[in-house]
Amino acid sequence: MEPFFTERLVMRPYTLNDYEEYIRQMERRKPSQHQYDEGYIDMKGFTKEMFQEKLDRFQRWAEDDHVYVWALFKKENGELIGHTDLMVLSRGDTQWGVAGYALHNQFWGEGFGTEALKGLTDIAFERLKLHRLEAQINLDNGASIKTAKRSGFEYECVRKNFLFENGCWTDHVIYVKTKTETSAV
Repeated sequence: MEPFFTERLVMRPYTLNDYEEYIRQMERRKPSQHQYDEGYIDMKGFTKEMFQEKLDRFQRWAEDDHVYVWALFKKENGELIGHTDLMVLSRGDTQWGVAGYALHNQFWGEGFGTEALKGLTDIAFERLKLHRLEAQINLDNGASIKTAKRSGFEYECVRKNFLFENGCWTDHVIYVKTKTETSAV
């Protein structure tokens, strides 16, 4: 996967050279800000070999056209601020995927989430030739809903009992963006 550039970000696959920055930013996280934020993560015991296994898994997923993961780095200083991911749900007639986005909480409130999701949308439509991209969000995750809206996603529906989380089935709100051209890719 080739790097993708937004105004302030470089979006690219992780490499083994990112290990120390990955650890540094995980350990710089602030305490949890809400229920969907893990907060500070103790990385003691997370070895370079474990990081390589993670990268190998990401590579296999991409080769299988199943899941793509892009690390997010600030252009100005190379800081790792989070990641985006895209799961391909269907090819063929639908060309449909799910967008995921997560920033380390020390970088919240600066517009990076919106910028990253817009970049991911461009990658999905232009490089991966998807037609439909959706964000599946917990009903009470207001920050993620705002990010989807600011990125041009529109409300579609609520999926009842959609995802099994924390021991129970939870509803999710679905925001969608589709490629505007009508001809097949």
